[in-house]
Order: sequence, then C-alpha cells, then structure tokens
Amino acid sequence: MYPFPERTPIMSALTATKIPIRRLREEDRPLMEQMYASFPGQDVALGLPPRDLGRLRSWLASLQSGVNLVAVTEDRMAGHLVLMPKGHSAEMALFVHPDFRRQGIAAALARAAVEEGRALGLRCLWVLISSSNYAARTGLLKFGFHVAWEGLGEAQLVYRL
Repeated sequence: MYPFPERTPIMSALTATKIPIRRLREEDRPLMEQMYASFPGQDVALGLPPRDLGRLRSWLASLQSGVNLVAVTEDRMAGHLVLMPKGHSAEMALFVHPDFRRQGIAAALARAAVEEGRALGLRCLWVLISSSNYAARTGLLKFGFHVAWEGLGEAQLVYRL
C-alpha cells in the first residue's frame, strides 16, 4: 500500500441520515465489492466498474496503492473515491451507488479528497469522464473542476489545489 499518513476526514454527506466519509478499512472491502457488483449495466462509465467479477476484483486490488475514501452506512457502501497520486497531481475516480445519488455523497467525498490532496502536498486532482455523463460533468463543474480537454467521447476535468 502507498505510504500515506492515516487521516480520518471528519465529515459526512448531507443526506436524510448522515453517512460518514472516511478512509477505507480492510473490513470494508466486501462491501465495496458488493457495491460495485450491484451497479446496473448502464452505470458503467468508460468501462468502470468492470462488469466481470474477476476483472472487478483485479481493478479493486489495483486501487489499493491509492488513497481510498468511502461513504459507508451500517451495512452498505454508498460511495467510493480513490486518488492515485503521481508527482504533484492525482487521478481521481469517484463512484456513488445509484441508490444513494443526489444526496450530497459525491460532493462530500470530493471535499474529503481535496483535504487529502492538500495534506499530501498535491497541486491538482484530475478526473476522466465520458463526455455524455452530464450528471458527473455538472457536479464536477459546480464543485470547482474545470475542463482541461475534451475529445473522442471523453473529457478531463481538473481541480487546482
């Protein structure tokens, strides 16, 4: 695992019930796999999350080297964000389970990611999304990301820290 200092963001999503945002714990891994395995087929964006269980497990294992933040209820994972730092920037991937969308979870995860990025001395976060993912685009722009480039059905959005 990447040698990130352990930090526990103290925040929660603004939902009807508070859902805490925190670092991924080992005991959360089955909930994460369950969350991604239950995504409807139309929720796959740029091939993620992988639909095949073996590929899903391999992809999740590849994310262990990053900073993983989660929104977890008592028995379900509502959302997951990973930062994959390289140099002074980090690629970010953010997923919210369809049952928990439009409840502030993505924004709460993104705020926690900004805190983590600043604590790590990063200069920017970036995310790659499908150009047709209007909900993600709108949310990211509202949060403060800006479009760095767009083409071939994809867009890269950047947030300066």
